[in-house]
Amino acid sequence: MDQTFHFHTYHTATRFHIARELKKRKWEKLEQPPALFSEQNLSLNDEISQHFEYKHLLTDLLQKYRVDFWPLTYTINDQNCSQVLSQMTLNHYMVDQVYQSNISTLKWILKPATLNNGDDIRLFNNVEELKKHFKSSARVGGEQIIQQYITNPALYQGRKFTYRVCSVFSNFAGVYLYKQGYANISAYPFNAEDGFSNRKVHVTNYVLDGELSHIEQKLADSLPDFERIYLQMTAIVRRCAELLLKEFPSYLKPSIVKKIEFFGFDFIVDDVGKLWLLEINQTPDCPIDSEHEFMESLWYPYWAHIVDDFVLPAVGHVPPKNGYSAFTPIIDKNDSYSKLKEWLSHLKLKN
Repeated sequence: MDQTFHFHTYHTATRFHIARELKKRKWEKLEQPPALFSEQNLSLNDEISQHFEYKHLLTDLLQKYRVDFWPLTYTINDQNCSQVLSQMTLNHYMVDQVYQSNISTLKWILKPATLNNGDDIRLFNNVEELKKHFKSSARVGGEQIIQQYITNPALYQGRKFTYRVCSVFSNFAGVYLYKQGYANISAYPFNAEDGFSNRKVHVTNYVLDGELSHIEQKLADSLPDFERIYLQMTAIVRRCAELLLKEFPSYLKPSIVKKIEFFGFDFIVDDVGKLWLLEINQTPDCPIDSEHEFMESLWYPYWAHIVDDFVLPAVGHVPPKNGYSAFTPIIDKNDSYSKLKEWLSHLKLKN
């Protein structure tokens, strides 16, 4: 199995790029397992990872510990929707015991909990619009979140933008955050009072309901004040990692098989400089087209660092080639797992 790899599929960006980098290093692609590096190295524990990926589980995790970087969020589904919407009405639309049907600074974004790529994201001006939506038989069902929409985002040339930065979680090296990222910038001028007539003003996903949204992308460090913002990002990613490990102490437990998992963290900055976490994507997508404008400046270097600092050390008993120089350490490997914490967690569950 010397210098061999095999994946069940090569259609995902992660597997495509790792395979490309390994082939550059003269590794052999096998048509059948076993191989030195394979699927088993690319997943820590899906059941636990879903507490980042699935928005309702992430909401439960972050609200349990009352973090201040997660917008006001309600989890909602087909069974509890009437109760949740009634609670929202009482919490936000009763002013001096008088019902206010509309509050200009209070708007909402509805996201299916288990979908990505902007699928079925909806925007609402008030709770009455939400009530009407949930009465519709044509709506998407299942677990969803209703999140307070940030009506005062920082703008780039008058347009809304969000950041994506990538992290690596491993059971042998700890947790790291890549030092570069990118920004998705709406193609349209921002207007908080447009009644959400054009979703592309407000939703900055590269793909929106299966179609390109024609956003502009820029490298994160080309935007103003990114150095300060990145420090906030590292603090938020660290807190998220700490909370996940607090709930699931075995997540990064060392094993004979060394494993890595990738998460993309999405952020927005408001007009007073506060950074908000919007969502976390497990095995985040990235372009595979060699003509993409960021391939040379971001993605080729990123995947080269991934292979040299994580993939090869995972299977070759070699140190990270670049010493993780392109990453910021988030959780040290010595702090990522504790037998005592795992035992206490099991004891707590039994009780």
